[in-house]
Amino acid sequence: MSVGTEPVETRTSMRAFPFLATVAVSAAVAFTGPAIAVAQESPPPPVPGPQRPIVDPPPADPAPTDKRRPRPVAPTAPTVPPPLLTPPAPQPPLPPTAVLEGGFRPGAPGEKAAGRAIARLATHELRLEKLAVTPGRDLELWLVAADRLGNGEDLSDTKRVSLGRLKKAEGDQTYRMPPEIDLRVYRTLVVWSRRERSARAHAPLVLQAEQRTIKQKKPRVR
Repeated sequence: MSVGTEPVETRTSMRAFPFLATVAVSAAVAFTGPAIAVAQESPPPPVPGPQRPIVDPPPADPAPTDKRRPRPVAPTAPTVPPPLLTPPAPQPPLPPTAVLEGGFRPGAPGEKAAGRAIARLATHELRLEKLAVTPGRDLELWLVAADRLGNGEDLSDTKRVSLGRLKKAEGDQTYRMPPEIDLRVYRTLVVWSRRERSARAHAPLVLQAEQRTIKQKKPRVR
């Protein structure tokens, strides 16, 4: 082999190198091409955080409405306020020289009662004339705040003023009344039995002028 002369195999390999390099590059492009294309065709990832678009919630369904016709309401009568009660007019006080009297009546069936009671405000004196009641050891004399008494009525809870024990069941007798007592209020005299808790006799006290007027208006019985 002479100097300056290259072997035939060397020249052949150098000439084939560019062709092999071109084929390798083409194969690499052909292999990676579809992957790059697929990567470009996939959608972009969602944007995290506040940059994500806000979507309003769907509107809620309206509340169901009752399409039935309302029932007619019957008219109510207008309320009328009750009339104002007029307080009773105060009664005038009794004159200081007034005299009240009344006859005794039985307080219960079977009781004996007779006589009269006379009350004089000028002397604060109560006089019993011709009294006759069923005797007993526990009898008291009361002035009670009542007009009419029922037979055998219990007067334990009634307003009353006690004049003391009954002195005797028969005959005339006198009692002292408290000066401050108002006979317009305590207008019935009662002989009370403490043991039986009932009235033996009672006498409603009426002003003498009123008593005379009542007697004059009483019709005659023929």
